[in-house]
Amino acid sequence: MKNNRFRVLKKEIMSDWDKLNIAAKILVIAGALIFMTSIFIAFYDVPSNQITRDIEVIFRSSVASIFGFVLSSNLKNSKVSQKNIEKYEKALEHESCDKISEKYNYCDGNSIQLLIAFFICMVTIISTGSVYVFKIDIDPATISQLRDLMCTSIGFLLGESDIRK
Repeated sequence: MKNNRFRVLKKEIMSDWDKLNIAAKILVIAGALIFMTSIFIAFYDVPSNQITRDIEVIFRSSVASIFGFVLSSNLKNSKVSQKNIEKYEKALEHESCDKISEKYNYCDGNSIQLLIAFFICMVTIISTGSVYVFKIDIDPATISQLRDLMCTSIGFLLGESDIRK
């Protein structure tokens, strides 16, 4: 019985994941990385100065905006029953590859823009985290630029994110 509940839960989670467009999926991945970095920063002992405080604010505000979107969105607009899940899976088994590829339409937004935003977001996360962890003495203007790049890429991804109803 426990195994059946786990399978149903797994199918529902995969169904919810499939309802997200690529921008929302990128946001979830970036949000997870920013969240893990925020947790690390919370427990990592570093001398407090203006730059480290600025970096902490960047990560806290970024994770808040991403998860604010994810948690405020109505991911579950209707209850998916086990019967519907099984019917969907059987339909997929009998479809041709062309029909399946139509279901995974990446024309929701410009894929190049999405990948660039994801790349910029990841580079700024790693760069800003490195400045924090390795206590690199850096110009405050550089931190501001990294913050602006991270916020711009996250803002773009938030604007492009959509949940299929």
